[in-house]
Amino acid sequence: MRGQILNANRIFSIDVFRSITMILMIWVNDFWTLISIPKWLKHAPAEEDYLGFSDLIFPWFLFAMGLSIPFAFSYRLKKGENKYILLRHIIFRSAALIIMGLFHMNMEMFSNEHSLITKPVFVLFCTTAFFMIWNDYSDNIKLNRPLFYSLQILGISILVSMLFLFSGKDYNGIQIGFKAHWWGILGLIGWVYLITSCAYLFIQNSMTGNVIAFCLCIFLNIVSSSGFAYNIFSWQGDHWIPGNGGLQALTFGGIIISLFLKQFQRESNVKRFYIYLSIIGFLTLLVGLYLKSFFIISKIKGTPSWIFISLSSAILVYVFIYWIVDEKGKSSWFKYINIAGTSTLTCYLIPYYYYNIVSFSNWTIPTVFVTGIAGLIKSALFAFLIIGFAWIFSKMKLHMRI
Repeated sequence: MRGQILNANRIFSIDVFRSITMILMIWVNDFWTLISIPKWLKHAPAEEDYLGFSDLIFPWFLFAMGLSIPFAFSYRLKKGENKYILLRHIIFRSAALIIMGLFHMNMEMFSNEHSLITKPVFVLFCTTAFFMIWNDYSDNIKLNRPLFYSLQILGISILVSMLFLFSGKDYNGIQIGFKAHWWGILGLIGWVYLITSCAYLFIQNSMTGNVIAFCLCIFLNIVSSSGFAYNIFSWQGDHWIPGNGGLQALTFGGIIISLFLKQFQRESNVKRFYIYLSIIGFLTLLVGLYLKSFFIISKIKGTPSWIFISLSSAILVYVFIYWIVDEKGKSSWFKYINIAGTSTLTCYLIPYYYYNIVSFSNWTIPTVFVTGIAGLIKSALFAFLIIGFAWIFSKMKLHMRI
């Protein structure tokens, strides 16, 4: 097999797929600064039966997370970690993402009217605290352990202070305190990672077990989208922890494809790999189109049709990337964006610095550069600028370890 996978625990196409997904996420997340861009690129409204390009990026990220889980766990187990250490890692990582997600969600509700600080100050302090608490100090901790522990304690103190300084308004303009209205993007990722990783820790490499887990998530998604599950779990409101099962299904989809990769890696049967994954990709597309007869395509509602169509696109795009990177051995084409795949959380957080630092000034980008195609180019350049800053951060030993 040309372009051989060089490491049994790492397939380069997974890193590239995650890197591309992260760049696209930064790009589409900057669309709010633009005007007059094509509808098909934007998120679809909740009640509209429509799939915009932006509605595919989050599913791709969850799929990429699923692709990584079997290889990441295998690597840790080979290093000598046991399941209890792995479980501790899962809980630590999930809790960190959930906490950051809750702060990000409340940032949306922040109101300057009754707070002692402004929203940009709140966001900058919180983001800095995230880096202080969850930065990877492992390379240098032996040199100055007390300093790094002090930075983490200071970061925790900042977040606690922000809790007391927070004042917000809900969508009806009513003053509210810091609370969970929904989990935020990072919080959703945290819950999905917790549930799927714990399940995988129990199921491990059993294809049958992971397919059953996927089917259970889909079943939950269908009954939830039909309104039945919320009647059962009404005491948790509309945002109960497992969601409607759809996000977990996307990650289990990635795990299943990853298990196929492991199998074909052992057999060195590339032709069979392409046949299997292409069939799976097109079958999931057909299922999604069939379910469209019963459920609208809606990312916000997390409908079954959206789940299957998004999963289909993720599988087919990944097969293409695998062909380029691992089959043709062109991983060097993507070396300048690798940081987006290895420092995804850092890349996700850096824009929070940019937007809020810029808000202190009266500087605005001329309208011509935020309109139409010019605006899309501006947002693309912004995404690559963020990747550049992530590289600088890594050289400064600022790298989130979760």
